[in-house]
Amino acid sequence: MGSSSPPTPKGDEDSSATSLQGDEVARRLANEQASEAAATAQRLERQRVAKEEARVAALARALEAEQQAAAAAKERDDAALRASEALARAAMERAAAAAALAPEPSGGASPPPGGASTPADLRAAMLHHEAVALLQLHSQAVAVSNIRNHVTTVLDVDSGNFNRWCDQFLLILGKFSLQGHVREEPPVPISPDWARMDCVVKSWIIATLTDDLGEIIRAQGSTARHAWLAVESQFLGNREARSIQLETQFRNFVQGDLSVTDFCRKLKKMADDLTALGEVITDRTLVLNVIRGLNERFAHVGTLLRRAKPFPTFLEAREDLILEELTMANRKETPAAALAATTTPTAAPPSSSTGSGGSGGGSKPSNNRRNKAWRRRQRSGQQRLFRTGFQGSYRQQPAAATCWTAAAAARRGVPLAELLQPLVWLHPDVARGPRPPLAPIPVPPHLQAQQQAQH
Repeated sequence: MGSSSPPTPKGDEDSSATSLQGDEVARRLANEQASEAAATAQRLERQRVAKEEARVAALARALEAEQQAAAAAKERDDAALRASEALARAAMERAAAAAALAPEPSGGASPPPGGASTPADLRAAMLHHEAVALLQLHSQAVAVSNIRNHVTTVLDVDSGNFNRWCDQFLLILGKFSLQGHVREEPPVPISPDWARMDCVVKSWIIATLTDDLGEIIRAQGSTARHAWLAVESQFLGNREARSIQLETQFRNFVQGDLSVTDFCRKLKKMADDLTALGEVITDRTLVLNVIRGLNERFAHVGTLLRRAKPFPTFLEAREDLILEELTMANRKETPAAALAATTTPTAAPPSSSTGSGGSGGGSKPSNNRRNKAWRRRQRSGQQRLFRTGFQGSYRQQPAAATCWTAAAAARRGVPLAELLQPLVWLHPDVARGPRPPLAPIPVPPHLQAQQQAQH
């Protein structure tokens, strides 16, 4: 009887089929991931190759552009040379044409000996020199790397320095002979050289403006003339209203606590702004407004300036006011105070009327007459001193008051400051206050003794 294999359980067959299916799914997923990785690698490689090709093409185009730029520069230099030669030939042809039309010299006169130049030749030479100089100036203008080294003022919307910026910019344009790009309309037709220099001028204008103002005036395809007019309209727009406001401020401006330098500087700036708006302020009007706005410290200088013949200019008036301001600052004390400080009172000399004890009754009338005369002289001297100080001639005529006062004080032993008190109060450099009382009339010593004896 033959042997047979044992039967396989049904559960083992199911697990084997499941494991086979799992392995198949894993292999399929692995194949798909490998395919995706290969595709990604191929795509990245293609992108890298495309970028490399683009880089090589860009470098080639850059090299080609540099070659074109070098060729254009060479053509520009050749064109400048050809233009110079053409101008020279034109000058020679014009000279030849002028010589052909010139009348024959009478009397068989020969042409100028030694090849002397005619006026036409000189004019042609000057034109040739001017053309060469213009080309050189334009080349220098193109070579300017930073315009702010020449135009130091940066124009802002809210700033008041438009006149200064305009002056500096016109100066640099005149230096390179480029004023026509902002003062005149573009020529027709526009030459390549003019278009190139117009771009230079426009770049200068934009470089000297702030970013906010540059955004306001910038326009696509505009010329330097258009940019210049846009800046002018920004600062000179509404000219009538701005003129009215600025002129009112100019007419009512006073010095107050300002120094002479600041006061004159602000008035001059207002006058310049009005001139830029079309309202011309003459030098005489400016000086009159300076005099009108002075404070009380400089009122006497204003009076002298008004009466000066000839009438002073603004610079002369400013110099006089600054000199007076320096004098006031350096003056430490008034002349009367200095004189009182340097003068020491001396004792009164002994009276010559003192006699013996038995002659007192016979000398009284003579003493009384001398005392009355002395009092009259003293009162008249004080009145002259008061009038001299009141009329303001103390500086010009000091002898009438100071010399008499010093002599009287020395003789009578009276303090000089008491006699000079009215003059010190009336002096123009002394601060005003309540008027001090007059010093009492001094009494001679022998009269003081008599009055004490009577009391």
